[in-house]
Amino acid sequence: MQTYIKLIELRLSKMTNNVTTHQANEDARNDNILIYVNGNIVPKSQAVVSVYDSGFMLGDGIWEGLRLYNGKWAFLNEHIDRLFEASLAIDLDIMMNRDQVIQALEDTRAANNITTDAHARLMITRGVKKRPFQHPSLSQSGPTFVIIVEHSKPKLPRPINLATVPHMRGLPMTQDPKLNSHSKLNCILACIAAEKSGADEALMLDINGFVNTTNACNFFIVRKGVVWTSTGDYCMNGITRQKVIDLCREDGIPVFERNYSLVDTYGADEAFLTGTFGAQTPVGSIDGRLIGKGELGPVATRIRMLYKSLIIKETT
Repeated sequence: MQTYIKLIELRLSKMTNNVTTHQANEDARNDNILIYVNGNIVPKSQAVVSVYDSGFMLGDGIWEGLRLYNGKWAFLNEHIDRLFEASLAIDLDIMMNRDQVIQALEDTRAANNITTDAHARLMITRGVKKRPFQHPSLSQSGPTFVIIVEHSKPKLPRPINLATVPHMRGLPMTQDPKLNSHSKLNCILACIAAEKSGADEALMLDINGFVNTTNACNFFIVRKGVVWTSTGDYCMNGITRQKVIDLCREDGIPVFERNYSLVDTYGADEAFLTGTFGAQTPVGSIDGRLIGKGELGPVATRIRMLYKSLIIKETT
């Protein structure tokens, strides 16, 4: 009976409020933040790029997201590694070295006098084009580099409800999902499909029909105390995802990167998402089926505690 009541509550919540994995407290200070644009730090209202920018025209660019705790960027080196790997993958010369990128990030943070509970988004495109066409040689003025640092404290009023959709992440030979590309249309379409079906966000399968990822985060389930996640072949190489796997192994929590189906998923005791913004986000239901008790379960709670301890160690 309690499970039935919980499922009814979840269905009612879908009709009354939308939740996203990047939901945060509203903060009026973000109306007046300063933004880094190509070496200049300017008011939000003046932070503009050209309509001829390759990122605006074609999604030709890369990005990275980081969180700030206690004045320090969590896992900074891993994030900068991933940014530069992405630049190599799309043959984009950032025209800055690692130290210069980190300094630009820090300058933007300091200009806004932000010391904790913040999220940064670094965006780099191939730059302004001479003519509005695809060929990368038409971008001749160097990259466009933008950094946004916002006051941002996650606020999730309830667990996320997912719906399985037919859309897939890109394949390694087309648009590798390990690439943080500006072109996110497949994930956006997946999210739209999930919302149209009454869910919050999308659960996406891989090319073989196994559970893979969501439109915005990496995905985990727990069955009989064992943590499962996808093989990693077709999803973003999430930094938080890898931290969770490492923490499980260090703490003696069995964890496997493996193929598994929707049948395995529907029968899970727990499900949760991982990502830089929300860390570990509970999943309440998938395709209308209550997962466990529809809340953050005991294994995910343990992982969240381990992760918080890791953040404290990293940022103090």
